Amino acid sequence: MIQHNQAILALDIGGSAVKHGIWYNKQLHHQASFPTPLTRKNFYSSVQELCDSAYPEFSIKGIAVSCPGEPDELSGMVRGLSYVPFLHLGEFQNEFSQALHLPVSLQNDANSAALAEMTLGIGKEHQHALFTIIGSGIGLSVVEDGKIIKNTTDKINNFEKFIADTIKTINNAKVSPVHIGRTVSLKSFKLPQTIEGKDVFELAKQGNAIAIQEIERMYTALAEILLFLNEAFQPDIIGIGGGISNNPDLLPMLNKQIYALATTQTSKLNLYKSLYKTLNQPLSLPNIKICRFKNDANLVGAALHFEESHS
Repeated sequence: MIQHNQAILALDIGGSAVKHGIWYNKQLHHQASFPTPLTRKNFYSSVQELCDSAYPEFSIKGIAVSCPGEPDELSGMVRGLSYVPFLHLGEFQNEFSQALHLPVSLQNDANSAALAEMTLGIGKEHQHALFTIIGSGIGLSVVEDGKIIKNTTDKINNFEKFIADTIKTINNAKVSPVHIGRTVSLKSFKLPQTIEGKDVFELAKQGNAIAIQEIERMYTALAEILLFLNEAFQPDIIGIGGGISNNPDLLPMLNKQIYALATTQTSKLNLYKSLYKTLNQPLSLPNIKICRFKNDANLVGAALHFEESHS
């Protein structure tokens, strides 16, 4: 009788694409993606095809899901709002499990990246960390005393959480590569989504004025977010993951913009200072690191969470 390798199918559901990979022997294999379906039925069909295509190399024993919103494995629901509406239409986890006849785990995307990086990546030597995952939206995960804080409203000062969430919401369109791509498409008189986020960086290098302007806005908005979050939570490191982390220019350009903003008086940064410092005190510079697993961090963390919950 032929023995097939028992593996986990890891899924990272985003607003524009569903990334996937096979988790086997503590490594990801066959990473790829497909456009995010509009309905659960089409989503289930696409995932079934992935399970079927994995055979005979792998036999899928379970599905590990990383997704936006607030997954609740007790109720099987994904609370909150995101760019994937079908996630939030009532119970999801058990329905998905029954449709595929496989056990399913759920975890927030930013918490998935944090779990991957704290277990196997850049966070291993740190007890206090933040992770920002940037795709269609902006995900934030907080690590205190080496543990991921999943119920932030209970364990983090509510005022700090309110401010952090407000900053993410206000700056989302400026920071998200998906939104930047759409903006550049429209300003270039092209259909929305004609230009993908990753292409904007290349257009900027080629001297495209619109792309350059949007990239500059992105670095400014992201630097503002990270400066404030650093003051609010005082982490050892802030890890950045998601599609944006694949850009090799991200870290040097971001650190340059952070330093420029921290040493310049602006009304917005003075507002942040007034919350935590006197106006004549300089802002602390965050220790920014790119996630070791970059765009795969959510997949790795989802798989690790499945192993924890189904051991």
